[in-house]
Amino acid sequence: MILYTFLTILLIVLGMLTFVPKYQDTINRFSTGINFFLTLIATLFGVLLAMAFANIEEEQKEKDHVIKLMQATIAAIESSHDYSEDLYEFYLDLPEEDETRTHFFDKNPLPFPDYLNTFMRQSLVNRTLSEETLIDLNEYKFNLQKISNGNQPQIYLVLLTYTIEALRLEIDYQKGEKSLPELEKAIDSNDRKFNLALDKVKNSSL
Repeated sequence: MILYTFLTILLIVLGMLTFVPKYQDTINRFSTGINFFLTLIATLFGVLLAMAFANIEEEQKEKDHVIKLMQATIAAIESSHDYSEDLYEFYLDLPEEDETRTHFFDKNPLPFPDYLNTFMRQSLVNRTLSEETLIDLNEYKFNLQKISNGNQPQIYLVLLTYTIEALRLEIDYQKGEKSLPELEKAIDSNDRKFNLALDKVKNSSL
């Protein structure tokens, strides 16, 4: 594509020389060849434009598809969040003396949103999402996997909440509602809120 663009630009520049007065005598002598040359330039330029529009259309299709994937991932995480929240509330309602409290989350593990793994493994996701979002999502996913088998439901709920928020910010970026600098600023703000929420949970007892 780059080589094709370079050759097209070169031919266009050469074609522009045909309008320089000092070359008119030469042009008149070789009018047939020059007309063919100009036709070739027009054809190449047309093909270049078609390729450019095709690339733009393909990029837009990929963005639309990755947005749908993110929306599906958010739905899966929200389901895990709702179930985890219900599980935690059920745990809190158990009497303090109830022996099932001790190993409650061992027997009732917090549900991990498996679709998040499926989403993150897709090549389209890795080449389309912003680097900042990919870094955050990988960190959230790692911590979710680590905590889902433990007894830290409050931390798990915080992780799920901010994973959803990271995806929503990226959707805004992919839709063109946020520029990259605006996305980076929003991610920094989201990360600070996450750390504050995490500290608050850690300072409270289960």
